[in-house]
Amino acid sequence: MSIRRHSFVMLEDSFFHPGVPIYVNRAYESFESSEHSHEFIEITYVSEGAGVHYIADEAVPALHGTLFFIPVGCRHVFRPKTPEKDRPLIVYNCLIRTAYLTELGSGFPQASGICGIFADSSLHWFTMNDSSGEYQAIFRELYREFSTKPPGYLAVLTSLIIRILTGLYRHQLQIDAPAAEKPLWLTLEEAISYVDRHYSTDIRLGELAARSNLSERQFRRLFKSQTGMSFTDYLQSIRIEAACKLLIGSRSSVSEVAASVGYADMKFFHRLFKKKTGITPGQFRNRTNEAPALK
Repeated sequence: MSIRRHSFVMLEDSFFHPGVPIYVNRAYESFESSEHSHEFIEITYVSEGAGVHYIADEAVPALHGTLFFIPVGCRHVFRPKTPEKDRPLIVYNCLIRTAYLTELGSGFPQASGICGIFADSSLHWFTMNDSSGEYQAIFRELYREFSTKPPGYLAVLTSLIIRILTGLYRHQLQIDAPAAEKPLWLTLEEAISYVDRHYSTDIRLGELAARSNLSERQFRRLFKSQTGMSFTDYLQSIRIEAACKLLIGSRSSVSEVAASVGYADMKFFHRLFKKKTGITPGQFRNRTNEAPALK
């Protein structure tokens, strides 16, 4: 697939309004776009579809849930996988003035180091996969806050930007650190992320401990220290939270919901659900689906 090589520079004045150092949009990528660079930092999230991201003379798959950090001056352009209109490539773009990162570092000393890293003009582009869906929710909130501009929206945008940058920073630490030298918090974070993604499967503590190069006793202690819960309590909580979402957002039967979150024993599922929520699955569904009375 050829790309239009007419490259141009996107200027800050084309996107940023006075006093608003952030710009967020939700774009349908097409074959008509030209390769470009920009005077600002861009963080892009692939929300729907698939395609290719041509960036700095490389062709990188652009798949659902992929984040791209694109520094100042980096040439790039997205292309959808197909020109068919019913299979679009849709991305969230978050544009940030570099001067804003310096301001953030001054206003939030706790984040100054992270902001300084991403404000560095020598930083190379990189990509990260949103395996848990956490960043999908963040970018949706970014777009909603920026579009509607409710009172205090700049404060919310700032908090979300810091959260994204911190996640990207931790990801780079995870990539760069040799397995034998990873700090324990990072080792446990990987294990917790695995549980968050695979909660419906038969996850065993011993296997997670072995993957983390820890003894089961050490893993149990560190897991509780980092989550405030035992491994079993955490797994059960994640499963019941997922069950609640399915009870509200689907027409699946209670037994189907239980199976989809990892429980075949319905008596145990009902008992656990009531322990965690105070009511039965049926009562939870009926309560949340009740329409408010008109006054």
